[in-house]
Amino acid sequence: MSRRDLAHVMNALRDLWTGDPAVGVPVSAVDDAIGRGSNDMRTPLNLQSLADDGLAVALPDGTWTLTPRGLAWLEEDRELSDR
Repeated sequence: MSRRDLAHVMNALRDLWTGDPAVGVPVSAVDDAIGRGSNDMRTPLNLQSLADDGLAVALPDGTWTLTPRGLAWLEEDRELSDR
């Protein structure tokens, strides 16, 4: 995933997230937030790469939540974008 795409996905996840690490966001909601609706023919969004990088984690119910490292990544990305 490119850094630009990663930023879109991470920002969508943050915007949809309640802030409670025990409450996740469905992948379909992230898909919708980044402009990939249910009729999109592209490969389904796979957030496993976020987990591999320690930025997000899948919850047992199949939803996703940000990790402290993911929140720090978002803050760093925001700082870099402001330059």
